[in-house]
Amino acid sequence: MKSNLPSNIRNLRKERGLTQEQLADVFGVTVGAVHKWEAGISNPELTLMMEIADFFDVSLDVLVGFDIRDNRIEVLSDHLRKLTDKMDPDALSEAEKALKKYPNNFKIVSECAYMYRSFSARFEIDHDLCNRAKQLYEQAIRLVPQNTDPNVDATTLYGQLASIYQMTGDLKTSLELYKAHNAGYIYNSQIGQILVSMGEYEEAETYLSYAFVGHIGNRINLIIAKAYSYSKTGRYDDARDILKMGLDENKYLRKSDAPMYLDRIDSLYLTGLSYVELQKKNKKKATEYLKQARDLAARFDLAPDYDTRNERFIDIKDACMASDTTGKTSIESIINTIKILDSDELLKLWESINK
Repeated sequence: MKSNLPSNIRNLRKERGLTQEQLADVFGVTVGAVHKWEAGISNPELTLMMEIADFFDVSLDVLVGFDIRDNRIEVLSDHLRKLTDKMDPDALSEAEKALKKYPNNFKIVSECAYMYRSFSARFEIDHDLCNRAKQLYEQAIRLVPQNTDPNVDATTLYGQLASIYQMTGDLKTSLELYKAHNAGYIYNSQIGQILVSMGEYEEAETYLSYAFVGHIGNRINLIIAKAYSYSKTGRYDDARDILKMGLDENKYLRKSDAPMYLDRIDSLYLTGLSYVELQKKNKKKATEYLKQARDLAARFDLAPDYDTRNERFIDIKDACMASDTTGKTSIESIINTIKILDSDELLKLWESINK
């Protein structure tokens, strides 16, 4: 049976992004020797063949046989992440071994960059580890075309790189990176923090305010989604508590008692509370909540104001309008929410209080 050793060595070398010269250096042989292996002119000695198999993370029979495993990188990447999560003392040495084997593989390089960044900020800033993390993130960015992970892209890698410059005190470079890669305004908060550190308070306030607007919006979506999930899985007390938390937060964010966008959100929270009370067989309380929702929604619809500058801590010059897709009016939003909750009892209650 013919051995596939020549093609396997060649394919594994290319997979790692190594030249014949680099592979020769690893094993202390001449370039000519590597060329002969891959051409099938000669074979490595058995002891060297075992070293080659170990280097490429394959068994000896796989190296000389017909099958090349395609899960080596995935397994190694998962192993490196577990070492990082545990802050294993051997993690960094394992990372360097992995990088020697896969110096031009995006998944391995980016995972090692993440590891070095994590270790560099443990207890105190380690500048040597930070510098190594920078090198690896820069390399990972160059290798992005290999990436198949939808959770990682150049924007997130640049953000990690910027955070390292920020940790090491190079605020100028960090700020430049964050601003240049602020897609979807995801780094507004970090940009604002750096500007504050640099004493640029006016510019910082704009970024921080927009970040706060995003934070409030995300928190509203989170509360609504969690409350819905809790309600549909029978965790009614948790649903009630998180909706009440939302009401308390919105109350604190109000600048005045004038109608504002948070009223529209509160009417949805109250509708959710009404649903929860019905599930808990407390119709009286459910009716109270739904009437509060209706009255608040009707008040907002008389003078709707979506400008987020009506909320505390939003200090920007230009209007920044909130929006949602729950309905054209706040009353319509309540009706649509009742439909989503799919509760005939809640619908009947709504109809009864609006006769």
